[in-house]
Amino acid sequence: MKKIFAATLCIMFICFNAYAKNGHCDSEHMGGGFLDTSMQPMSIAEVKKQPEDSYVALQGTITKKIGKDKYHFTDGEDNIVVEIEHKKWLGQIVSPKDKVMIYGEVEHEDGVCMVDVKSIQLMK
Repeated sequence: MKKIFAATLCIMFICFNAYAKNGHCDSEHMGGGFLDTSMQPMSIAEVKKQPEDSYVALQGTITKKIGKDKYHFTDGEDNIVVEIEHKKWLGQIVSPKDKVMIYGEVEHEDGVCMVDVKSIQLMK
């Protein structure tokens, strides 16, 4: 009986470990963290002037997917590339008709400004 119990525990541990490693068990899915929603959205023109790693908020629409995790984003005046990892979507479905609020960090790669999205919220 002890061997069956030990074997069951081992199998459960292995399965949970595999589940967690596949991104199903990170802090964002297990209760989240602090998100400063009091930040006022910036225009894309303002964001492009920010230094690397600045935390910014943007409001607008995602117009199309251009790569694995990369999307074109517009505020109606300008465009910027945003990088949104799959787990950041949190199950939300967004179309080009939907307005979203994005919180993220500014990145400058090869002279191109992008935003690494930390959180995305569908506006109602």
